[in-house]
Amino acid sequence: MNQVLLTQKARHAYQATQIEADDPLGLVVRLYDGMIGFLNRGADALAGGDHSRAAEPIRRATDIVGELQAVLNLDAGGEVAFNLDRIYSYCRRQIMQAHLDSDPGALREVAELLLPLRDAWAEAREKQASEALATAP
Repeated sequence: MNQVLLTQKARHAYQATQIEADDPLGLVVRLYDGMIGFLNRGADALAGGDHSRAAEPIRRATDIVGELQAVLNLDAGGEVAFNLDRIYSYCRRQIMQAHLDSDPGALREVAELLLPLRDAWAEAREKQASEALATAP
């Protein structure tokens, strides 16, 4: 086996272990991190005029926002879930339109919109961990 293939396999195994070890809020934060990173990579590629290189990160960002939207429990989540659903729908439309228009600014706008949400999930995760430590025997 060549070194590149071994490195790829090791990276995938590490990522799978990280996902399995993460708590649910940690997984959401990682998804946001990935989505924001993909949006920025897609924007960089579009800004450089490399439309073919932009396609993959844009697709992956769209996939992540679609998954986040798909797992929302609109019945149990109340107003928060409803608002997230609206935000995710907006993001998906903006990402698709940005790709069609080759507009890196629109991709960056979506990334900036998602950053405070990512930070809120990270804060909720930290609070949950602090509460767990406080109640631990």
